[in-house]
Amino acid sequence: MEEDNYINNTKPSKTMLVAAIDIGTTYSGWAFSFKHEYDTDPTKIVARQWYGGQMLSMKAPTTVLIKPDAKTFDSFGYEAETKYSELASVGNNEHKCWYYFSRFKMMLHEKMVLDRNIYIEDETQKSVSAKTVFSLVIRYLKEDMLKNIKDRLSSGSIREDEITWVLTVPAIWTDAAKQFMREAAVEAGIKNENLKIALEPETASIFCRLLPVEKMIEGGGMAFFKPGSVYMVLDAGGGTIDITVHEVLSDGKLKELHKASGGAWGGTQVDEAYRQFLISLVGNPVFRRFQVENKEDYLDMFREFEIKKRDIAPDNDNTVKIRLPSSLKDIFVDEFGEDLRTAIMQTKYANEVSLTGDKLRINAQVIKSLFSNAIQSTVSHVKELMKNKIVSRVSSILMVGGFSESKMLQHAIRSSFPNVKVIIPHEAGLVVLKGAVVFGHNPSSVSHRICKFTYGVKTTHMFDSEKHDIKKRIEPDCVPLCDDIFDKYVEIGQSVALHVATTEHSYTPTTESQSSVGFRIYASICLNPEIPNVRHR
Repeated sequence: MEEDNYINNTKPSKTMLVAAIDIGTTYSGWAFSFKHEYDTDPTKIVARQWYGGQMLSMKAPTTVLIKPDAKTFDSFGYEAETKYSELASVGNNEHKCWYYFSRFKMMLHEKMVLDRNIYIEDETQKSVSAKTVFSLVIRYLKEDMLKNIKDRLSSGSIREDEITWVLTVPAIWTDAAKQFMREAAVEAGIKNENLKIALEPETASIFCRLLPVEKMIEGGGMAFFKPGSVYMVLDAGGGTIDITVHEVLSDGKLKELHKASGGAWGGTQVDEAYRQFLISLVGNPVFRRFQVENKEDYLDMFREFEIKKRDIAPDNDNTVKIRLPSSLKDIFVDEFGEDLRTAIMQTKYANEVSLTGDKLRINAQVIKSLFSNAIQSTVSHVKELMKNKIVSRVSSILMVGGFSESKMLQHAIRSSFPNVKVIIPHEAGLVVLKGAVVFGHNPSSVSHRICKFTYGVKTTHMFDSEKHDIKKRIEPDCVPLCDDIFDKYVEIGQSVALHVATTEHSYTPTTESQSSVGFRIYASICLNPEIPNVRHR
C-alpha cells in the first residue's frame, strides 16, 4: 500500500488505535477501535461488512485468488469466488493458470511439523508458498482496513506506530504455527514490535465479559464473570473446536486452568457431510464435473446451504428445500442418459429425498444427520474433559464462534450437560474478532496460562558415572562433563504467570577459551524428557 498522509513513521508515545485481523477457516474479517472510543465504550468497535450476491455478512469467505505469476494478489472473499467462477465459465481453461485457494487455514492445524518453506496446493493442485498465501491475505485485510480508517479521519492523521495490530490464532495451534502467522504478518508489512498474537478463546472470553444481559441469546450477565467463577470457553469455528477453561481472579483478570484442547470438528465437517450426501445422489464423476464446469452454480448451492444450516434445529421436522442447479441435472443426464429425479428414487434415499422442478426436498432427519460427526466428536471431548478434577469445577459453558450459532450444536451441548449453564452471545461468530480489539487495548486481561509442553535448553553438567550415559561424556580442558543435558525451565501442565519471570538459570562457559554461547530451546510432551526425545523449537 502506498503511504498516505494520514500515516507516517514517527515514533509515538502510545497506541491510538487497535486493529484486529481474524483469518478463519471459512470466514475472515477485520475490526478496529480508537483509544478514546475504547475508553468511553469498549464494545464500540468498527467491523467491516461484506457483500456476496444477495448476502450481507460481517465476514468474507476465506478465499483468495492469486494471479498466474503465483505472487501477485488479485482478489479476496466474495470477489475472489465470483471472479474465479467467471474465469472458469469462459471454457478455455484460462482459470487453470490462476491460483485459487479456499479454506487454507486448516493446513497449519493439520501439519504436525511445520516448515517455513512449506507449499500448499490450490484447487487445481498447483503449489504456492504457504507464507505467500497467508501474507497476501493479511496484507489485503490490513490495507482494506487502513482505507476505512482514513475515511473516518475527518482531520488529523495517525502514525504507523500508533497502531497496535492483533492477529488471532486457535489456542490449540502449535508454537510453530503461531510463529508462522507472525512471520506472514511481518511479510505483509506489519512491524513485529507492533504486532500481538491473540488466542481465539481468550479474546472471545474477554469480549463477552463486557456484554450486558440483553446481548446474550441465553444465560448471560455480569454475574457469570464474577471473581471465582470457573467456566469453559467452547470456540466452535469453521475448522476447529477450540476449548479452554478460565477462572476469573479477584482483580478481574483471567487465569487458564486447563491447557487448550480440541480438534478439527468445526462447521466444515457439516459441509463435507453435505457434499458427500450430494455425491451419493449424483455420483462422484458428475459432481466433480459440476464443480469444475459450473463453478458459479456450485458456489451458489453451498452459499444457500450455509444459510439453511443455521436454521436447522432439533425440534424442526419440516422438509428442507434446496435449489438444485439445472447445470447439475444436465450433467447427470449427459453422464447416465436418465433424469436425476428418476435416479434418486433408486437410491437409499428414495423415501427421504425427492426432486421437483429445481427443488431438492430433503427429509429433516437426513439433514440433521449431517451434523452427527462434528457434534458427537465435540460432545465426547467435552465429556472427557469434565472427568478432570479441575475442569469439573466448571459451572458454565460459553459458546462462541460461527458454528456455535448452530441450533443443533447448542441443543447437543445443553442436553449433554444439563447441570451446566450454557451462555451464547449474539453474533457468536464475531466475538473472537471484537475481543481481539479489546485485547489489543488491554493485553494484561489474561494473567496465567497452562504450558502445553515442557520447555528447557540443552546444556552440560559435571559428569556423574552413576546417572549419566558414558556415551555423553566429554572432556573439554580435561574436565569431565556430560553433554546433551536437558535443563528444564517449565513443565507441561504448569500454570505460568504472563509477563513475569518464572525461573532464573545461570551458566558458565564449557572452556576457558569460549567467548560466546548459544542456547537451543527444546519442547517436549514429557514431564522429564531427555534430549533425544525433545524437539528443537
